[in-house]
Amino acid sequence: MDRILLVLERLAPEAIELIDTRYRILRHVYYHEPIGRRQLCKELKLSERTVRSEIEKLKARGAALSTSAGINLSPSGRKLLQDISDIVPSLFSIQPLAEKIKQSFHIKEAIIVPGDSSEDYLSHKDLGRAAAGYLRKIIKADSVLAVTGGTTLAEMAAAMKAGNAMKDVLVVPARGGLGEGLEQQAGTIAANIADTLGAQYRLLHIPDNIEENTAEILKKDVHLQEILQLIKTSSILVHGIGPAMEMAARRGLSSPVIDMLQEKNAVAEAFRYYFDEKGNIVYEVPGIGLEMKDLDHIETVVAVAGGKRKAEAIKAVLGHGRLDVLITDEGAAREIIRLI
Repeated sequence: MDRILLVLERLAPEAIELIDTRYRILRHVYYHEPIGRRQLCKELKLSERTVRSEIEKLKARGAALSTSAGINLSPSGRKLLQDISDIVPSLFSIQPLAEKIKQSFHIKEAIIVPGDSSEDYLSHKDLGRAAAGYLRKIIKADSVLAVTGGTTLAEMAAAMKAGNAMKDVLVVPARGGLGEGLEQQAGTIAANIADTLGAQYRLLHIPDNIEENTAEILKKDVHLQEILQLIKTSSILVHGIGPAMEMAARRGLSSPVIDMLQEKNAVAEAFRYYFDEKGNIVYEVPGIGLEMKDLDHIETVVAVAGGKRKAEAIKAVLGHGRLDVLITDEGAAREIIRLI
């Protein structure tokens, strides 16, 4: 595939440009349908003549539909977008970035979507869509899937596609709630994924930020022990990654703890653990849910995070060595490679 694309790029670079234009149109319609032609022109910064011509060609191929409300994708158009998304990393020379990250951090898989989600909200949605597609590929009968919270994983849940009911799959939150918006809570994300998959789910009705003594007392509760045992049998974990100071503020950590994190040069946070730039754990927030030691027994650990501003944090978590798959974007990937 890479050789074919290389030859195509040398022989007919205008073909690559045309594919890029049609991919951008399909992608934009997918996230905004129904959408008017003038709005497409404005948001994609393309001439009305170009958009009109390309939409007519997509309609002729059965990929797009026009209604009084605007332009929509047909089922075959959605399938076409998915197929194009699979070759985009090779098409736009992103795949070498993935290979570099895989080799540098010895992980099983690196999936990179175009763009920088720090600057382009559609790249953020693409991250969620890529994560949903990967999860669909690896989830199997009797899987126990644990998920954390956050906006990126909320996008993943929203992008999940229904199929044959997976009644023997269990979806659980990896930890308690952070007190964020309901749609970003780990429990909400777990329930939404389970509803789409036709799977079962269990929730953890406790906050993620609790005193250590309180956490130890709660762990002895019979009802909590039952759900904790289920969480600790997870075969797949999908979690986000955030910059340390940003996550410390969101968690409402005390000033002395924040000062300590700064002294220890914490740069990343993932499911209650704070990491320095070398991937060493420098602090753990007391809480209930998956512990770092539990990751040794999880078959596939997936991190989903993107944006150039998160690159240092992603690199730190990769350096810790408890990650199997990274799903990120081009902006973060290029910066990670620069930092290596």
